[in-house]
Amino acid sequence: MDTVARTLRSLPELALFLSLALGYAIGSVKIKGFGLGSVVGTLVVAMILGQAGIDIHPFAKTVFFALFMFGVGYQVGPEFFRGLRKGGLPMIVLSATFCIVALGTVILTAKLFGLDKGLAAGMLSGALTQSSAIGTSTEAIQRLPLDQATRNVLASHVPIGDAVTYLFGTAGVLIFLIKILPRIGRFNLREECLKYEKSLGGGGPSRSVVFDSYVAVDVQAFRLTNGGAVGRKIGDLEQDLATEKARLCVQQIHRGRELLSPGKDEILREGDVIAISGSRERLLEVQTRLGTQVVDPEVMDFPFESVSIIVTSKAAAGKTIAELVQEHDPRGVHLRRITRVGHEMPRLPNTRLERGDALDVAGRRDDVERAGTLLGFVDRPRETSEITFLGLAVATGVIVGILSLRIAGVPISLGTGGGVLVAGLCFGWLHSVRPKWGRIPAPAVWLMQNVGLNTFVALVGLSAAPHLVEAMKSSGISLLIAGIIVSMVPHVVIACLGRFVFKLNGGLLVGACAGAGTCTPALSAAIEEGDSRVPALGYTIPYALSNVVLTAWGQVVVALI
Repeated sequence: MDTVARTLRSLPELALFLSLALGYAIGSVKIKGFGLGSVVGTLVVAMILGQAGIDIHPFAKTVFFALFMFGVGYQVGPEFFRGLRKGGLPMIVLSATFCIVALGTVILTAKLFGLDKGLAAGMLSGALTQSSAIGTSTEAIQRLPLDQATRNVLASHVPIGDAVTYLFGTAGVLIFLIKILPRIGRFNLREECLKYEKSLGGGGPSRSVVFDSYVAVDVQAFRLTNGGAVGRKIGDLEQDLATEKARLCVQQIHRGRELLSPGKDEILREGDVIAISGSRERLLEVQTRLGTQVVDPEVMDFPFESVSIIVTSKAAAGKTIAELVQEHDPRGVHLRRITRVGHEMPRLPNTRLERGDALDVAGRRDDVERAGTLLGFVDRPRETSEITFLGLAVATGVIVGILSLRIAGVPISLGTGGGVLVAGLCFGWLHSVRPKWGRIPAPAVWLMQNVGLNTFVALVGLSAAPHLVEAMKSSGISLLIAGIIVSMVPHVVIACLGRFVFKLNGGLLVGACAGAGTCTPALSAAIEEGDSRVPALGYTIPYALSNVVLTAWGQVVVALI
């Protein structure tokens, strides 16, 4: 063991990557659908390896935390400003109430149980599943007018408080929202989701999971031998074949030696070979009404692609899918999925699109371009990121983080993490308005968020490990009890407020509570329990707002306790 400890002390990078590898592996293990997650897994492994007394330079923590905060801000920026601007007053009130009640509960329980600033800030991070507060509170502790040894001890208590309280902050809240809240609110989650789907133009006897799942779009060729299609206009045939679940589109005709790209008024003739696109399920249903399925490479050789369209247009934002279909001919473009703040939304006729939504579509290249011009811009897959944009955003955030004011005699500033988060929000919103500026692929944003946060957490855990045993002996039980209180009180308050004051639909309410508490596992469980993506509609605005406010609370807790 001495040899292992010496090796880890001499090679801190080995300890870091072991923490990431083992932490992700442990976090991915699930028992009955629940697991620790990568953050807690990484933190636990890092604190075990950190018992070797590994020295970590603070600069490394700052870099990875800044990348994480920019990634969060960049992703939620459009939804954050939309929530502040219009259309989500009940959701804004729920999120604001949650954050205020949570702050008060953290301060009250910390004083009641005698927790120091570090443990209280860690409880905020873990009990409310807001890991970014680890960084902001640690920064605030390092600015306190105390000797360096005391600051180091308090800073080491932050990840310990997070690790002790995170488990109930996730599992306890998940159980409350999925099992207990429906009883308090006297509703059935699945029935409430179905009711809301009906209001969006879905549900009923003909309800199909095609609205709530990734839709596979295919292209097949048919030789017309059936009198039901021969002699008809293409537009009429497409309308006849369409259902509320799926649309089909004739993309190309092989007539004799000619290849035609037809309009809606083109008359179909016997012997024509048509290439028709649509969902695989619907193509199988209608093939007997069209003729004989054939293999015709020529008719199927056209520029058909699957891409994302990002909604940025004022003419499209705020409108439902049905309204856009009525106002503009979407012929040739198949909508497969709607994603907002990284979560899939219900794909129903009355689902309202918002700025920053990503629409996964499939169709001919020229039809996709036409739809992209209407909705915003076509975001084709690419590997490069605009590093100038990223660097400028982070640099701006660092400068903003320098500004400070005094609360209770303690200097309070956003710090590097908070400043970069604000910059990320603004630059993310700017990208949604001017999509050609600052394009960063979603996988790159994911890497910044996940690897940035987990690397930061690993570095913090390695540094905090020597103080783990002492902190657990002195405050372990009281910290656990306080964390349970902090996890439950804000959720109970906004659950009652949303159900009995705002009269929210049960599916939206569960999603809103999960978003306000930034508890993504609870959202996933709600979607599974309700067999619907309606909870995701209530999740996005509270999630975006709470992400920012709860992160800032890390510094406030340090100042007020």
